[in-house]
Amino acid sequence: MFGYIKPEVPDLRVRDNELYKAYYCGLCRAMGAHICRGSRFTLSYDLVFLSIVRSAAAEETPIIAKRRCMAHPLKKRAYVKCTPSLEYSARASAILTYYKVSDDIADTKGVKRVVKKTLRPYAARCRKKAGLEEIDRFIKSDLDALQTLESSNGGAEECADCFGRLLGRVFSYSFGDKDTERILEAFGYHIGRWIYFVDAADDLEKDKKKGEFNPFAAYDPLPAEEIRLATNIDLDEAKKALDLISFKNKDLFDIIENIIYIGMPGTAEKILSRVSAPEKEGDK
Repeated sequence: MFGYIKPEVPDLRVRDNELYKAYYCGLCRAMGAHICRGSRFTLSYDLVFLSIVRSAAAEETPIIAKRRCMAHPLKKRAYVKCTPSLEYSARASAILTYYKVSDDIADTKGVKRVVKKTLRPYAARCRKKAGLEEIDRFIKSDLDALQTLESSNGGAEECADCFGRLLGRVFSYSFGDKDTERILEAFGYHIGRWIYFVDAADDLEKDKKKGEFNPFAAYDPLPAEEIRLATNIDLDEAKKALDLISFKNKDLFDIIENIIYIGMPGTAEKILSRVSAPEKEGDK
């Protein structure tokens, strides 16, 4: 839902990059098939990552096919045929999109709020079509708890824990194997904490201007080193959880490693460097 979790493409092998793009297109097609065509516009890197991690943990064998699509009508594009992991990610995406739209409505004003409100009925239909009522309840419960924390000016650690629990449920929900389920829950928890910290840092300037809650708003200057340390710790813990799974598909494992070891740290560093940079004279 945030778009922070993506690979560092120059460091991927060509075949791994092609496989990643095939999963991206595969999830897009799964969203069209199991939700609706319009839901494909909400496709995000984060949900592609979810698909790949669950697919690798389930030892699914990706079957590659080629087809044209509306976005690429002139040339056939490789995509992974729908797997249980892709279908689950498509359905989870619809649920998360609904709550993202609802959150945006609460946080925006004016024309933007009107636009978001027109999207909500459509997002609600997609959410209903997604099914997965149990994980829907979990997500709503965790988001309600997070909203309560934020409305009472909760600390960054508390809020990150809450979002971590949410993503832990999303990564592990109904996986099947209980041991792997617990590992994926721990993995998703630390990925969720990382996302919360990075997103809060990224939105700091915008939230300050709008007078909206941000767990780092009280700090001046931003404690970039502390945030950097916290995000690195969470990535280290996520890596430890991942090491407990024996991945048989080396190509998928290489993609996951690239994202965790290079892509995510690089994204965090770009954001922290920007928001903690000294204000220039021309910016005042």
